[in-house]
Amino acid sequence: MANTEDAWKAFQHTNELIKTADAKAGAVLAAGGVLGGVLVNALPAQPWWSGTWLSTALLLASIVLVSVSILLSLAVFVPRLRPRESISPLYFDNIARRYRTPDVFSERYTEVLDHEDQLQHALSEQIWVTSRIARRKFRAVAPAVWFFGAALITALLAGVIGT
Repeated sequence: MANTEDAWKAFQHTNELIKTADAKAGAVLAAGGVLGGVLVNALPAQPWWSGTWLSTALLLASIVLVSVSILLSLAVFVPRLRPRESISPLYFDNIARRYRTPDVFSERYTEVLDHEDQLQHALSEQIWVTSRIARRKFRAVAPAVWFFGAALITALLAGVIGT
């Protein structure tokens, strides 16, 4: 029984990692939206661009950087359902796709719960799937943070040069 409990804990841990990546992406997305709005408002009127060309170029570069950051953050929230990766009776997409009635699902689920080895296998499969999801999300959010940081530094440089 301890093995199953450990597997449930590992499964919960990978789910928490997914939530962490989602929270980071949400924070970067919100901050990117604020910075993007500030940058658009900070752009001088187009006829004045030649007089403040360096500051304007830095502001435009910062807008591009923050836009990339926002797109990478949004990628974290795009769901990807790949039915071939898992047949686990613990995965929501498999449950909805494979079991047409609650009774059919309940029968299979009860069978899995009654057999320790089947439950271990299902949990292991879910840990693998959720680990892949967490990895994909962290791989998207890490560059989003870096692009946001670069946008912020570029915007600050534009502000210093423009004053």
